[in-house]
Amino acid sequence: MTQFNYASSPSETFGIDQIVEAVEEDIVLGRLNPKERLVEEDLIERFNCKRHAVRQALFHLETIGLVERIKNRGAFVKAYTPDEVEQLYAMRELLEIAGARSIPLPAPNDMLNALIAVQEQHSDAVNQQDLHRVFRLNIAFHRTLFSATGNSYLSDCINEFAQKAHAIRFMAISDAASLQRACDEHFAMIDAIQKQDRERLCQLCKDHLSPSKERYLSLARLRAPSR
Repeated sequence: MTQFNYASSPSETFGIDQIVEAVEEDIVLGRLNPKERLVEEDLIERFNCKRHAVRQALFHLETIGLVERIKNRGAFVKAYTPDEVEQLYAMRELLEIAGARSIPLPAPNDMLNALIAVQEQHSDAVNQQDLHRVFRLNIAFHRTLFSATGNSYLSDCINEFAQKAHAIRFMAISDAASLQRACDEHFAMIDAIQKQDRERLCQLCKDHLSPSKERYLSLARLRAPSR
């Protein structure tokens, strides 16, 4: 796939946070694939920045679980083993169900209105197949949802493990049917909150995690050498 061009002009210089955001998006949208090498010289040219900025960005991407650096070989997009995927998603399920159980019902009107507003934008992005907006608004939806727990430690953990899964989610976000399903599930979560149906909300949060995990595991099985 063609990479998104983040530089508006050859003279524009990008900071570390912008480099991290751009590479993160490339991974999620499938422009960079698992095990693909991230060449420092290419990133320096792309973002018109110094080597130290690229290295700091790669270090941060490694810290959040999107990149792995191998001694004497360089930095690569993180490739998860099936066991790692299962463990990561087990943690996500525990955290997100705990989050769903902590959201006050009835929900405050300002939280509910903010959630609806974000999801309407997300739905529009899905209809327009604007993957950049889909990705960013999906993050905004879930952060708005789980910020309602009132427990910043819990919501921060949910966000952290969701970010670690970005290297796994790339297949789901590149498929139109998967995007529409995610959109429909978001609206179903809002409906469950409005109807104060906590058990349905918890089940929706759990089921929402499965498609990306199963797609990644299916691909891993196809790539595994036959015995």
